[in-house]
Amino acid sequence: MSDQFLLARQKVDQAVDILNELDIDVWMTFVRETSLSPDPALDLILGMDMVWQSAFILTREGRRIAIVGQHDAENVRQVGAYTEVIPYVEGIRTPLVTTLLELDPRQIALNYSENDVASDGLGHGLMLLLRGYLADATLPDRFISAEPVISALRGRKSPAEIERISAAISTTQFVFNQIGEIAAPGVSEAEAAYAIHQIVTDRNLGTAWDWDYCPTLNAGPDSPVGHVAPMHEYAVTPGTLLHMDFGIKQDDYCADLQRVWYVRQ
Repeated sequence: MSDQFLLARQKVDQAVDILNELDIDVWMTFVRETSLSPDPALDLILGMDMVWQSAFILTREGRRIAIVGQHDAENVRQVGAYTEVIPYVEGIRTPLVTTLLELDPRQIALNYSENDVASDGLGHGLMLLLRGYLADATLPDRFISAEPVISALRGRKSPAEIERISAAISTTQFVFNQIGEIAAPGVSEAEAAYAIHQIVTDRNLGTAWDWDYCPTLNAGPDSPVGHVAPMHEYAVTPGTLLHMDFGIKQDDYCADLQRVWYVRQ
């Protein structure tokens, strides 16, 4: 089993616990063509892209249902997070309505939110399509935002997530430990950033935020504070401070650390 599949299984288990804590009957992630318009929650509970319209339904009783196109079904089964995989050929509407009517939930939590972009994966057009599918069954009256579910799920790290985060932190700390050799007096912020980027590139990794601003470096008191790109105008100078804000992205998880050095005269 891949690490990504293990993560999905652990996150689905967590989601069922969260539904019980929040007294929510059903959480449904409804997606289509996810490589073009990904739902942020799908990486947590599946870990792969979908092509056809797909519904991933979790219940507080512990049912884990995936309604997916026939050609996606075997891939979803391989994940191992969903104990009921329902394939379709002609369209998702009939199996979706049948499943939801059987469950008869008081609420159907969906991935929309006014406040949290990570909980707002259900596009407006897809919501209209879903409402059309379920209108005759009066199920849209039960829609609620899944924001509290997704927020809790993101906030609680599973063992697989903790392992990835710890690895990203260790790699980030390794880079920080190279500063003594990289940032010698006279080296500009831009030169130090280039050397740091070389370490990242050599390890086939990414940065935790935008490449041009990660790392953020401040050499001396005149360097602009904030997420400013490293500059050639400011160099490491004896008797001043060097500040660095930096993180590695590794296996989809990031570290974000800051350190300050005093440069001896």
